[in-house]
Amino acid sequence: VYKHGDRIPTETALSKSTGLSALTVRQALGLLVEEGILERFIGRGTFGKELSWQGASFGIDGLVQQISREDTRVRIVRTEVQRASADIAATLDISLGDSVIYLKRTIASPAEIFLVQEGHIKPDPRRPILEAELEATYLNGLFTGGGEDLIKMAQLFIDPAVLSPEDAALLNRPAGSAAFRLEYVFFDPESSPLASGFFTTPKGVLRLNATIGIKGKPGDKNGKH
Repeated sequence: VYKHGDRIPTETALSKSTGLSALTVRQALGLLVEEGILERFIGRGTFGKELSWQGASFGIDGLVQQISREDTRVRIVRTEVQRASADIAATLDISLGDSVIYLKRTIASPAEIFLVQEGHIKPDPRRPILEAELEATYLNGLFTGGGEDLIKMAQLFIDPAVLSPEDAALLNRPAGSAAFRLEYVFFDPESSPLASGFFTTPKGVLRLNATIGIKGKPGDKNGKH
């Protein structure tokens, strides 16, 4: 009924036309504002909002559930001190040739290895970031918001990939088979880049999910707007 830019009737008018209490109308309008369906301007009123799917949040629930298992285990494949390449130096905001810690590890459930992580960590004696990286609970806290205080924010980028021979052997999959690469940059509480790298997971472990648009169908008791 109300399109983008249309002004919504006042709470009093809606209450009279629907027979609902003013409190119910106020709560309903507030919910629609929170869901991004309406927008409210002080002194002007409430208006229909254009639905935008560009800002949709995509969940990685399948991967989070795997990492969150109590029996998830971490195994270090390789770790060493390296000199930062130009790309690593730019990402971590350090100088070319500075020392960085290279780390490669696997994350596994009792049934299978489902994730290979490879990345570089900026040495920081103030924070036990390397020690945290050795625990599966660190990833669990990062992805589920469990209170990990070493990291303020993470940027994630997902690309399709194929498994290299080394990663394929670790994941017990054929080399060249389909995979996803989840590239990351972690930032500390001062918004300084702390670590970067990527997770590699075979097809079927990482699934993106999102709900875009308006939930429910017109007339649904849980989706009537």
